[in-house]
This record gives sequence, structure tokens and C-alpha cells, in this order.
Amino acid sequence: MRARLIPLVVCAACAALAAQEPAPRTSDTPPTFRAGANYVRVDMYAMRDGEVVEDIRPDEIQLLEDGARQTIETFEHVRVLPAGPQESRIEPNTVVESRQMAAEARARVFVIFLDTYHTQIEGSSMMRLPLVRFLDRVLGQDDLVALMTPEMAASDITFGRKTTIISNIMQEQWTWGRRGRLHDNDPNENLYEACFPDAGDTAGIAAEMKARRRETLTLDALQDLTVHLRGVREERKAVITVTEGWRLFTENPALARATRNQAVPGRPWVGIDPDGRVTTGRSPATGVDLAQCDADRLAVALMNNDRRIRDLTEDANRANVSFYPIYARGLAVFDSPIGPDPPPDLATDRANLTARQSGLRELAENTDGLAVVNTNDIDGALRRIVADLSSYYLLGYYSTNTQLDGRFRNITVRVTRPGVQVRARRGYRGLTAEDLVAATEAERATAEAAPAPIEVVVNPRAQFRIRTSAWMPADGGGDDASVWVVGELDYATRKDLAWSAGATADIVVVAASGADVATTSVDIAAAEGTFAVRVPDEAVIAPGEYAVRVRVQATAEPGLPMTDTARLIVGDQPSSLGEPIMWRRGPSTGPRHLVTADPRFQRSERIRLELAASGAGTATAQMLDRLGKPMQVPVQVSERVDASGAFRWIVVDAILAPLAAGDYAIEVTLEEGRQVGTFRLVP
Repeated sequence: MRARLIPLVVCAACAALAAQEPAPRTSDTPPTFRAGANYVRVDMYAMRDGEVVEDIRPDEIQLLEDGARQTIETFEHVRVLPAGPQESRIEPNTVVESRQMAAEARARVFVIFLDTYHTQIEGSSMMRLPLVRFLDRVLGQDDLVALMTPEMAASDITFGRKTTIISNIMQEQWTWGRRGRLHDNDPNENLYEACFPDAGDTAGIAAEMKARRRETLTLDALQDLTVHLRGVREERKAVITVTEGWRLFTENPALARATRNQAVPGRPWVGIDPDGRVTTGRSPATGVDLAQCDADRLAVALMNNDRRIRDLTEDANRANVSFYPIYARGLAVFDSPIGPDPPPDLATDRANLTARQSGLRELAENTDGLAVVNTNDIDGALRRIVADLSSYYLLGYYSTNTQLDGRFRNITVRVTRPGVQVRARRGYRGLTAEDLVAATEAERATAEAAPAPIEVVVNPRAQFRIRTSAWMPADGGGDDASVWVVGELDYATRKDLAWSAGATADIVVVAASGADVATTSVDIAAAEGTFAVRVPDEAVIAPGEYAVRVRVQATAEPGLPMTDTARLIVGDQPSSLGEPIMWRRGPSTGPRHLVTADPRFQRSERIRLELAASGAGTATAQMLDRLGKPMQVPVQVSERVDASGAFRWIVVDAILAPLAAGDYAIEVTLEEGRQVGTFRLVP
């Protein structure tokens, strides 16, 4: 098991970023996925003669999956905003919100990996100011960054936008490099030194075991990080790895052989203790655990990290992770530190330095990254790394492969324009039926745990949003449910000339098998930009878990459509109340209410919830604060029957002027039914 001895710099950074909240998932849980069984998103970077190409057209792109031509459904060119003041950056308030921001395709995601085991204190000192300038001046306003070391688990990292705290720590706690440290006080390394004194036939054994173990721990951490980032989002993730490289040890039969003072490999140590009794496992002279030493020696002697680095690059390509290794000491002449151990001869030292830097180049080249070695211009290299990811294209397509087989699928992207080279996501793992329901099961388990603060997760940059509402009537006499879908174009988008004549929305409900369960279409009025429709129009849907896919096409400009997906959960327990549909009224809507899929409101607006209901009881409602406690804010409850006469609706209205900015909820109760509608009040 990997020791988790976290240096002071890492402890402080984790505490600052994690905000004292546990991570919602660990890196060994199944990766998250985007709702919509067959929708795939690809990021593409186009260059010509070393310059970014920013005018690629969709008709110039050829996209193939496992050799089969795919039709591009969505296309967007993303230009990253330059760095701005820290005060203007929107910082996530919780771990969940940070993961939601990281999943936004239009934000860049960086992880700074400080390889403490393989960086000398001179290297950590040299990297201090370049990293601070990178954090404070180079990262854009929407970029997200996290910090990790080999002593951490990947699930411990948390992404943030305001980098002041991290940069302050980097300035103050710059002695994080552990390579060559005289007194490191690592229990495992202390054990090796006690088991294998640096003399006689055990000379050099402890030193090699320590070096091999550190290298393995570092590669373990990078592997863990890669798996974790695969579940964070589909788009590219950049890992800036600050290190002095690795020897990439292979098998050493000589280290595996038993020595005069040690046991036969694979068998326990046997000796005589001071009172004449036979003892096993511990040395009678020192009391150290020789059996543990023997087991560790065999493990590190048989490892092959040269093969592991190749496996790491393959996994990184599958996870769309690019490594940008930076040699911490810049332009270096010697590999080994001055002490405490005497350095090897010049030829061996030079070979070690070459091997370390070659490994960094291999890691970068095979993951579409950039290796920064043999240069003292670290600032310029960091700026180049960020610029390398400053302009890209987001492509979306519905895969023609509808099999839920969980297999890896290769993606190939080409541009027909002469002289343009492109880099793009190399592939993805297809979903299984179990994947489609795994996230829902996790959400259900979380809901059944201890009550948590109200938390509204919203993508502030989305151009189109959808929400779903389901209801299985308590007095319906069956086990089928009605479903409503609400869609809304962003206010800025609907003012665009292309959308000024309105739009059409095609709605599809997809089962876990990938089959279409229900389809419908609805017109979106130009003056409103929103819609609410029952899907299907008059039928019902059986309990289960589905994906809702909405494709919106502008009437005036039949170009590439805008799409979004959402997960739909149809419960199997009847209720007197359905899930709420949200409406707003304010300066932007005039004297009427408009249905909305955006849970953000302003104090000048009113909020309305409408819930399908059964039974003859009287509904009640109350406003709740972020902690779920009732507030003394008036909430008005009424009811209506829709034009078809098929549904009775509970209508809840509230004025938001008395509230401060933050997350809130309205709780509605009817007989045994209870529903909660959450929203966010923004300045």
C-alpha cells in the first residue's frame, strides 16, 4: 500500500482547495459519462507552420470512429479568455461544484503534479517563481487547476479558479523536493536501511530499493490520476509534471537473490533470539522486520517501469490526458545530487541524466504534450503550454455504433485543408448498460444518506439547457408515469440574429439499451426561447432510467443544431405530487410567467413551481435556506387544471426580493407526497 506522507505544502493546498469536504467519488469507481447513449464529444486542435488555425469550417473536417465515417452534429470554436483579476473569477464553493465546472467543455483543466520523490530542493526552489507566475498571470479566468503529489490519492484533488492560495503556498513552502534529502524520515526507507546496512554483501541494496520504490510510487500516482481524470470529463486534461525524471528501472535478478544475512526468497527469515528460542520474521540483533524487507526486496527487484511508462501513455491517450513534463532544474549538467551519498562516475551519471530526460520526452510525445527539458526559460515554456491549448474546436456526433459493449473505440480526425495538422481525442470507451444506471444508483445512495446542504449545480456558460419532470400518480391504478421536458435557450443566444425567427426542438427519450422510447417535436417561439412539452404526448413511460436528448434547430439558419442531454429517473413509487416545473416572471418576461430550465434567478424576479397532483388534499409550501431550515418568507399556494382537464396542478409562487444571493429551495407537501425545487439567487 502506498504511504501517504503528505508534505506541508500539499496539506495546506488540499485544505484550501477541498474546503473541508470529502471528494464525492474515488478514482477506482466507474468513470462518469455524459447522458445520451451514443453522443460523443471531441476536442480538436488545428495548427499550420506552428500557428493556430482559427477558421476551420465543419465541411473541412473528416471524423471517423473505428474507420467508419461519422456525421458532425455540433461544432464550436472555443477561444480561451486571457488571465484576469482574481476577484473576477467565479470560485466553486464545494467539491461537487468544482467537478461540475471541470466537466465544462469550454474550460481548460490543469493538474500541477509535484514529483516530490524525484525533485531536489534546488529544483523545487527554481520552480517556485515560474509556477507562481503561471498560476497568477498565465491561467485564464475560466481555467481550473488542481495540485497533486505522489503522496496523495487522485480523489483528494479539487479544482479551483482562484489560484492566490496555491501561489502563496508555493512561494512560502518551496522546499517540497525530497530527492537527496539527508533525513527524510520515511518509515519504509528507514526499515530498508536497518535491514540492509550499507556494507559488505548488503552494500547498495537499501539505496536501490528506495529508488525503485519511489519510482513505483510516482508512476502509481500518475496512473491513479489518469484514471481519475478520465471520469472528470471527456475533453482534454493537461498534467504539468514537475520532476527530474525517472530511471525507469527494469528487472534486476541480482537484487532478487538472497544475501548472506537474509532469507531465501519467498521464505521467512529464521534465527535464534537472545534467550535461545527460535524466532522468525525479526532479527534478534536489531528487532527489524526482516520478512517485510525480504518481501519488498523481491517486489521491487521484479518490477519493470520501462513497460509501465508505455502502459501509462496508452491509458492517458484513452483518457484524453496530455502530459507536459518540466525538468525542474532547467539546464542541468549532472544527474546525481552532491550528497549525502557519493555520486557515480561521470559516464554513469551522464547516462542516468539522459535516461531521465528521455523518459520525459517519451511521456510528452506519446500523449500529445510538450517536454520542457534542457532550458532555463521555464516561464516561456509554461506560457507556450497554455498557448498550446488556447484555441480549439469542439465537435459532437452521435456514434453509428449503438452497441453497449464497453469496448474502446478509436477516433480519427482529419482536415482537408492543405498544410493543416490536427490533434484530437484519440478514442473513448463505449458505455455498457450497467454504466447507464451506475451514476443514478450512486445519486440514490447519496440521497438516502444523511441530509446535505442544498446545492444547485448549474453551468453558467451553457447556451441551451433542459430539465425533466416525472410523475407516477398515486391514484392512477398503474405503474406508468408521465414525463415533461423543459428546454430554454440562453438569453444572449436567443437575441442572436440566427435565432430571431424561433427554432424547432426534436426530443428523444432513450432507454439504457440505446433504443428510442419516445420522440416528439415542438416549436420554440422567437419571443420566448423556451418550451415545456409532455413526452410522449398522451402515452406514459414505465419506471426506469433514461436519457433525454434534445436537438434544437434555428428556423432562420439551418446550420449545425444545438444539442443537450439530461438523465431522467422515473421512480417506481406512486406519489401525490410530481416533480416541479419551474417558471419565472420579471423584467425580462414582462407581465407573464415563462417556463424555465435555468435555476438561477434575480431578486427582481418571482419564482413559480407547478407540480402535477392527485388527491383532494390541500397542499402546503415553505421556503428553505441552504441548510434545509424553514424561512419566514411568504409562499403562496394555489391550484389550476390544465386545458386538457387531465391534470391538476399545484401552483406555488414566491417573491425573491427578501432573499440574499445563495442557494434555496421550496418544499411542497400534499398528503404523503413531498417535492423540493431548488434554485439559486444571483446578484
